[in-house]
Amino acid sequence: MSRKGRRGSKRSRTPWVILSLVVVLAVVVYFIYTLSGATGGSPLNGTPVSQTVLSQLSGVSMNTLNAVGGGPTSTAKPISGPVLTLNGKPEVLYMGAEYCPFCAAERWSMIVAFDKFGNFTGLQYMQSAPLPETAPNTPTFTFRNANYTSKFFSFVSVEQRDRQNQALQTATSDQITLMNTYDNIQPNPGSIPFIDFGNAYAVIGAQYSPFVLRPGGSATAAAYNWTQISAQLDNSSSVLAQNIDGTANRIISAICKIDGGKPASVCSQSFAQVLGYVKYPPSGGPQLQVSDAVLREAQPSAAFSRFAPNRLFAHV
Repeated sequence: MSRKGRRGSKRSRTPWVILSLVVVLAVVVYFIYTLSGATGGSPLNGTPVSQTVLSQLSGVSMNTLNAVGGGPTSTAKPISGPVLTLNGKPEVLYMGAEYCPFCAAERWSMIVAFDKFGNFTGLQYMQSAPLPETAPNTPTFTFRNANYTSKFFSFVSVEQRDRQNQALQTATSDQITLMNTYDNIQPNPGSIPFIDFGNAYAVIGAQYSPFVLRPGGSATAAAYNWTQISAQLDNSSSVLAQNIDGTANRIISAICKIDGGKPASVCSQSFAQVLGYVKYPPSGGPQLQVSDAVLREAQPSAAFSRFAPNRLFAHV
């Protein structure tokens, strides 16, 4: 009788053992999926940026910026409209979203450039959206709680959606009008990031690919982290610096154009003179403000931008 009882007890434990193994396997698969970048995000998202990273962003030397020059590509173009000002200074308007990997790339360069004219407070770590978004979990920063002070220009930012693609900050009707007017490059009008420099110049779409922020520029590799990227910003031989700082130089050049060339210590540098004109565009249209590298392209690549979330277009 006792032997039968022991056999029955052994058989009764078998389903529980199998269930336990299934649960353990499920947990392992979940963490592998999470750590691969397919979902989730860094616990640093939404927390203040470390002083080390802030110092590396602001500390890119004049020598490095001059050595990098205009970088690989450019998408800046002149626009014409009523002068855009705020508080008696030229206004730079940025419209983007936290989920957007192309905005993620552009913010690195914006911060490097803007730090030559003023100071940020309240910058926070952020990543772009996880899969299935392009370039998932691209490390960046968010302007949602940031403040920027400068004697030379005013900065206005609108992060329209968070990294989960939920509504975040609402653009005003005037900001939407500016975007509708100048962010009209076909076949993807309404692309983000969109930066308006005082209604004199505009950047539409990222000026370099977010894949640059991954080893070897791979679309599938996990992205570098913030510290790895910021540590390369003052190294002119680094591909990261060539793209981030090169883009920053074009942003600096546009700011120097709208603020009267101030401060002279920045605007007199060669890196602040990297924008050039296309005298005879093939289409016969208005001149475009671009770097020499972009003369090989008819217009900014559609692959380097995303539709703005408040426009009635499907995401790609």
